[in-house]
Amino acid sequence: MHTRSIWALLLALLFLLPAATVEGQKVQPNDRGPWEINLFAGGFDDDFEFDPDGSIFYIDPDQNVMFGAGLNYHLPTTIGPFGTFLGLDGRFVPLDMAPEGGFVTDLNAIFGSGLVGLTLPLHERFDIYGVAGLSLVNWAPEDHDSEMDFGYTYGGGVKLYLKENIALTGDFRGWNIPTAMEDVTQSVSGFTANETFWGYSISGGISYFFGSKDTDGDGVKDKRDLCPDTPAGVDVDENGCPFDSDGDGVYDYMDECPDTPAGAAVDSRGCPLDSDGDGVPDYMDNCPNTPAGAPVDAQGCPLDSDGDGVPDYMDRCPNTPAGTEVDSQGCPIPEPEPEVISYTFEDVFFNFDSAVITDEGEARLQEIGTVLITIMDADIEVHGHTDATGPESYNMGLSQRRAEAVRDWLLENYSDLAADQFTVRQFGETQPIETNDTREGRRMNRRVEIKVITL
Repeated sequence: MHTRSIWALLLALLFLLPAATVEGQKVQPNDRGPWEINLFAGGFDDDFEFDPDGSIFYIDPDQNVMFGAGLNYHLPTTIGPFGTFLGLDGRFVPLDMAPEGGFVTDLNAIFGSGLVGLTLPLHERFDIYGVAGLSLVNWAPEDHDSEMDFGYTYGGGVKLYLKENIALTGDFRGWNIPTAMEDVTQSVSGFTANETFWGYSISGGISYFFGSKDTDGDGVKDKRDLCPDTPAGVDVDENGCPFDSDGDGVYDYMDECPDTPAGAAVDSRGCPLDSDGDGVPDYMDNCPNTPAGAPVDAQGCPLDSDGDGVPDYMDRCPNTPAGTEVDSQGCPIPEPEPEVISYTFEDVFFNFDSAVITDEGEARLQEIGTVLITIMDADIEVHGHTDATGPESYNMGLSQRRAEAVRDWLLENYSDLAADQFTVRQFGETQPIETNDTREGRRMNRRVEIKVITL
């Protein structure tokens, strides 16, 4: 019987061990639920047929059966890869007791044990374990006095998980009960045995784990839950954390912008930041510091409707024609004021009441002409003026003739000057520079002005 039982245990191990070779996550029993209840049944045999004093008595299993139940508490403490647990179990074993004389007495035995054990997870669906502890055995022969004896127990087994918290079990257990059944043997036959009872069992059963905490009810046990305060109803990953589909650091259930592109900075709602408040997220904004209220385009840059390089919000002249040069306020830059060099050709350089230039006048015009040819692309205006003496119409004609005489002399004597550079204008007595009431004032009013205009 002993040899058959050992071979049965080995066969069970060979049947279950292949599951441990499969890749998988190892799970400590405490993670499945700290409490484990186990129901089992199997065979029981005693060693050496309990033979006190040479075949006066023997004990033999009745039909070789045994059944029982156990309760284990798996501690959160581990020793290296081993989980730890405490347990209680009870086994009912119907035995036969046959003293010398030929009659057989039914002997019911109840084994109650307190255990400590180690579990070694080999795979998420397969564990092995070992136990040791103290046992209290109640021997109850039919129609005779019962007895309770103390001893110890030891053993081990395997668990194959069908679900996370349900497992099939295979178990080997041995007992050593010193000085067993002294009162029982005395009651049955009048002979007091002084013998150690050795027994062992092989059983199979089913275990159910319960009581594991999942505080936030997300389906991931607290011990493995990296996010233990997830709100109810939120979908979570294998670590118990809410999903963050776009990877922006804001969980999907809180994310108001669930499709944010990777790498975009977001706010607490999961929406891309818009630092300048222009309606264009920072990750798309080519002009991230736009002033508040400025209208922008799809790239987040201020609009420039007239294309003058000055944004509309700064442009004081928003409809500037295309190509117009503008200032920092978007307004056209005014044409530069021309520079005017003025020469005055006085009355003394003409013969009296005539447009004929005197020798002194020609000398003066030579000085002026020498300067004019050095000024590139100059516009030259020649203005003729008179005093108020004589008829106004006459004075207007005289001022015209004198201005033309000056122009003609310069063109004749300086080939670098061109006729289209000159503009002749007569003003007669209309633009006096002094009073016409004095001789000196009238002399100064009789003049030809040469104005050189450059840009």
